[in-house]
Amino acid sequence: MTVRLIGNILKSKVERNFRLFVYAVMLFMAGCFSTKPHAQLDKSLTGQPLGRYSGSKAKIAVSDFELKTSGVNAEAGSALKDAFISILNNTQRFLIVGQQEADLIISVQINEFVPESSGGKSGVGGGGSGQGSFMGGLLGPPLNKANIQLSVRIIDHASSSIISSRDIHSQASQSPGKKIKTPHGMVFKAGLTAYAGTPMGKVIYDCLVESARYIAQNAPLNYYKYYGKKKT
Repeated sequence: MTVRLIGNILKSKVERNFRLFVYAVMLFMAGCFSTKPHAQLDKSLTGQPLGRYSGSKAKIAVSDFELKTSGVNAEAGSALKDAFISILNNTQRFLIVGQQEADLIISVQINEFVPESSGGKSGVGGGGSGQGSFMGGLLGPPLNKANIQLSVRIIDHASSSIISSRDIHSQASQSPGKKIKTPHGMVFKAGLTAYAGTPMGKVIYDCLVESARYIAQNAPLNYYKYYGKKKT
């Protein structure tokens, strides 16, 4: 075997191993996660927090989303609140009422809202070298990346004390030419319609669902004392 042939074989193995490493890193980074440890789910809350439920409910009110970043406007913030209320209703655990009637107030801050960031390449998050180079060939075409971070607080209405709080972050990426399917049941209203089928649409859905799951897990059981139809 010539030196050149041996070099090509070694280069091929390095490229393959590098791609496998990069894909593993991307799988680890993708999706929605909490930046604080999860509280233990009370065992008396049977089933999945977002699954079927027919027991007593807690009266909650959802405050207007607080916009802590310039990346989101008031229309999008209102649409996010409406989508969040819809997801909370679907858990069948809450009566959504006005703030004067509620026992719990759900406060949400939008700390990050980045529909698209540049500089990444498919296979790795970040910049790279020229396409004609060895590293440029490994990195591939640019990625469309998006992320969102929410701060969620569960507040006792009577005392204004914070019962529980958590930062929830979601991110996703998309290679050029590939469309991301809109999650089943998610309707993008005015202010969010541009994100349907995009990485931002996915992170919005993932983050809102995780936020609803968090509230279902952490609203104290003594607040679940009502029966009846949900209100909006």
